[in-house]
Amino acid sequence: MEKYDAIKLSELVKVEDSDAGDELTLYFQENKTLKIKIIDGKLVSEFV
Repeated sequence: MEKYDAIKLSELVKVEDSDAGDELTLYFQENKTLKIKIIDGKLVSEFV
C-alpha cells in the first residue's frame, strides 16, 4: 500500500470517467491524479 502514500490524507477534488467507460480518473489536491482501469480482468491503477 506504499504506492498510495502520495494521496494519503489528500482531498479528492474531482472524479471523471472516460467516454468509453473503461477508465476512472481521480483528481486530488496538489495536482495528484490517479487513473484506474480494468485490464485483462484485473484492476490496474497508475499515478499521472
